[in-house]
Amino acid sequence: MTNHPVTSVTVARAARLLGISLIAVLLAGCGALGGSDGTTAASAAPVRATSEATAPPAADAQPSQEPPTQDPSAAPDGSGQGSGDSGGSGQARTVAPGGTLADGDTVSAELTRAGQKDTFTLDLGGAREFYVADMRCDSGIKVQVIAEIDGEPEGLDNLSVCGGNWVFKLSKAGGHRLEITGDTNVIGPYSFRLATVKVRSFPVKLGLKIGEGSPPGAGRLAVGGEVHRFEFDADGASVIKVLGGTGSCLAIEMELVDAAETSVATARQPIPLCGYELPIALSNGDGRYALVIRSAAAKTGPYSFQLVRSD
Repeated sequence: MTNHPVTSVTVARAARLLGISLIAVLLAGCGALGGSDGTTAASAAPVRATSEATAPPAADAQPSQEPPTQDPSAAPDGSGQGSGDSGGSGQARTVAPGGTLADGDTVSAELTRAGQKDTFTLDLGGAREFYVADMRCDSGIKVQVIAEIDGEPEGLDNLSVCGGNWVFKLSKAGGHRLEITGDTNVIGPYSFRLATVKVRSFPVKLGLKIGEGSPPGAGRLAVGGEVHRFEFDADGASVIKVLGGTGSCLAIEMELVDAAETSVATARQPIPLCGYELPIALSNGDGRYALVIRSAAAKTGPYSFQLVRSD
């Protein structure tokens, strides 16, 4: 699981993978990418993007082949950060402690006494990865996922609910539950949203313009937790660019990985999609790659870009 605020980046790892020039861009924020002073990221020296491929996920975590249902509530809000209050069903519910949490559900509750533990049963519909997003609370309130088969936490336990977003990956068979507890003598309100990870893959070629509905199903993260993966052949190119990237500036990001990488819910080297035109070297040579479009906070909204060769 990974605590992944939209603007966070592990500088040491990003510097190794993408180069110092990209780190300067990332630390400067989205305004720098927009080139408000007349310069753009396109003028920087090329950087090198690599990927460390991992084994494919279990069968029940394979990408969906069906287009997600468009949810009218999933349009970006006026802030430009995207919305994403509903999951795959388009029928988000507010669930009370003791209830069952499904994709898109929200929780708004309160610890009212010392030692209180609020428990939620998880019903993920076969998904094995999910976001706990939009977390809000006073300090000292924790979340963990427990496997029913042995009563032990999945991954790290007692993670803060107070800001940011977590990605949980289930590795044990059987049912799971989500627990909310407070530090010693801590009480107070808390809230969050749950969204399962839904990966969709699109085969594309260099030069293709990608926008809403082109190719069919692309160009919009329509539901919370949706991840789009554009797989392409390098076709002899050694450097590429992503031109005209638009979308919710802080909500939607991209990442270049090797095509063998199928575990894509957690970003390793995220780059804001909006206004980004820095050259990216295909360091693994003339092979297959995938450009991943996602929101680390499980937000929704439209996006567009063109993937071109730059050598």
